[in-house]
Amino acid sequence: MTSSWPVFKKGMRFARALWDDTSGVILPYVTIMLVVIVGLSVLALDGARLMSLQTQLQNGADALALAGAAELDRLPDAETRARTAIERLLTNSTTFGSGASRTIAVSNIKFYSRLPASDASPMSAGALATGPGNARFVSVTVRPIILPTILPAALFGGANTVTTGASAVAGFDQVVCGVTPIYVCNPYETPGITYDQATEALQHAAANPPDQGRLMRLRQYGGNAPYAAADYGFLSSPTLGSDEMSLIDSIAVVRPAACFLQRGVNFRPGLVRSVHEGFNVRFDIYEGSMSEKYNDSKYRPAQNVRKGYVMGSGGENQNACTTRPGANWPIGRPPDRVTGLPLDRTWPHFGSMGEGNWDFDTYWQVNHGDSGLPSDLNDGSAGNADVPSRYRVYRYEIEQGSVADVSLGGESGAPACYRGGDLSGTPDRRILHAAIVNCQSLQLVGEVQSNVPVAAFGKLFLTLPLAKSQTDLYVEMVGLVRPGDGVSFDVVQLYR
Repeated sequence: MTSSWPVFKKGMRFARALWDDTSGVILPYVTIMLVVIVGLSVLALDGARLMSLQTQLQNGADALALAGAAELDRLPDAETRARTAIERLLTNSTTFGSGASRTIAVSNIKFYSRLPASDASPMSAGALATGPGNARFVSVTVRPIILPTILPAALFGGANTVTTGASAVAGFDQVVCGVTPIYVCNPYETPGITYDQATEALQHAAANPPDQGRLMRLRQYGGNAPYAAADYGFLSSPTLGSDEMSLIDSIAVVRPAACFLQRGVNFRPGLVRSVHEGFNVRFDIYEGSMSEKYNDSKYRPAQNVRKGYVMGSGGENQNACTTRPGANWPIGRPPDRVTGLPLDRTWPHFGSMGEGNWDFDTYWQVNHGDSGLPSDLNDGSAGNADVPSRYRVYRYEIEQGSVADVSLGGESGAPACYRGGDLSGTPDRRILHAAIVNCQSLQLVGEVQSNVPVAAFGKLFLTLPLAKSQTDLYVEMVGLVRPGDGVSFDVVQLYR
């Protein structure tokens, strides 16, 4: 027993020393906290990956919605083009995700005519579009993507994957600025057809050369009768005055201070009988309220103003601003051998649209003498089978430098009254940019009309000036307003 006591004492000293030794006491705590820190770090990494994936998906959805919205121009194939733009947009893959699910893909496309009143409301509170004519917004939902997590959440009863998706809503509107405040009831709309059919007929005619050669007679609307094809009137704008003089000025000036939206325009009520004063400025005719504007560059005429006018009585020394229509105007006859662009010979479409069969030969021979008929004009590519459109002839004279040719009666196509400076670079003053409205399918009646949807903004060539008592306009369809025309601005934006 005595021999074991030292061993016991030695063991006690070791145990006491071990108990008193605190140099490694932090190790258990470090071990526990290390597990927590690593877990939180992995959780934060998973959160960052999820946020990055969500951002990439949202960017993809935004881009797809904007691509689709850019095609919603209210034309009959707008929805088809929008779907194609969305589905064929450049394919993108996300940084995260698993396998084939990493690719951003569209799962749903819907078109709306109206959005919910509040952003907090679901899209179901809006109004679905009934067709391309009222499809103003597109909603794009992308396919959800599965993200495998780094944190083994399954050990704690959770899932080792998370799923996220995205959607976006974008809309389109066409805005035209600095144009004549005029609307025209779709000349190609016939009774009984739908809104979309009327718009499709307009779209076809605007791109079809034979239709472009048909002369149209636009008649100013007045009264409370239903609107008819080729009726026209004027638009109101907060930036334009409401009186008649302000309207005439906005017709005559190069760039009126007004913009109009395709989604809705307001009609200006009231018949305006002095519109010739504004329109005729484009033909170098300054009369009435415009009689003192001949030296103002804001009221400059077109480069080519050939119109079938002769000098009034007073001899060669009279003022160049005093001209009058030739005998039997616009075609002209001896002794006044001048001619403007003639009317069509036949008008089978209720007197509002001709067949494109105008007297091109006489026009050319009177105005260009022995130069001969240009073979590259008379090729049947526009208008009647053997007659080019008037607009094509007008542009040919400008491009070939034959505007200044003097007719047999002494008329030149170059402006003589205007004194406001150089006309080079001038916008084509004989082109009217008009809001074309499907008046019949909209069943419009009466002069007071607000927020009227525009089928398209059209470009109309003004063929002749107006007589003093005249309000009818004679025009040819040139085409539809497109980006790059200098007056059109497409507004495409995200709404959600």
